[in-house]
Amino acid sequence: MTYEFELASLTRGPWATLVWGSPRPLVNHVLYALGRANDPEVYWLELRERENDPQDTGPARHGWIPEDRFFFTANLEKAKPQDGVANLALASLVRSDEPEQSILRLADFVRLPDVAQEIISRLGAGDHPRVIVIANSDRVRDAFPSSAAGVRPVFDAFLHSNLHPFFSVVGEPTERRFASDFVIEARVPDPGDWESGSLVVEKAPENSGIRPGLSVPFSRVPGLASQFRGIRPDP
Repeated sequence: MTYEFELASLTRGPWATLVWGSPRPLVNHVLYALGRANDPEVYWLELRERENDPQDTGPARHGWIPEDRFFFTANLEKAKPQDGVANLALASLVRSDEPEQSILRLADFVRLPDVAQEIISRLGAGDHPRVIVIANSDRVRDAFPSSAAGVRPVFDAFLHSNLHPFFSVVGEPTERRFASDFVIEARVPDPGDWESGSLVVEKAPENSGIRPGLSVPFSRVPGLASQFRGIRPDP
């Protein structure tokens, strides 16, 4: 049987990627492998409930992310959306002849969480698209709209700034995941044997070369299985 899943396909268009599954270290290791395959100098934002959280045993804890490309939240308030009404005063900075689409993008931007605004301002609009990983987004998802359509502006804000966002969700996902262009489940029947797991594609753009319904063993995806060697699953 032939398996077709080229990791670099995830950023060939203006696309966002979401990976879900459990346990948390597994999902974040998959996310790291996918992000790094598309940008060797990937940026990493880790949504932590507190500054030193023993539950966060992902790639950052292994020293795989250099300090200048690693961000984290010491609490989750900075990762929750802004009060869009309170921030509408910023609209006075827009010229009267500005296209409506630009104003809508500004409105979406000012509603983003503090930490997302900071990263987009620092990293976005460069000459080449970059990858930003947002790990543990499940920790704040209930602060965002409940529908995929309501969440999509968050993805678009990154994409409009020449950044490809890669999100992780731990546990059972919601319908909101379909706001992303790629939706991939990291499925592991036996948490004690992570390398036996598979990537299961729930959603993919038609012109991406990756088809929905595709299930690929970790061992058949170059650069993926190696992420799990020497890493012990949660007890």
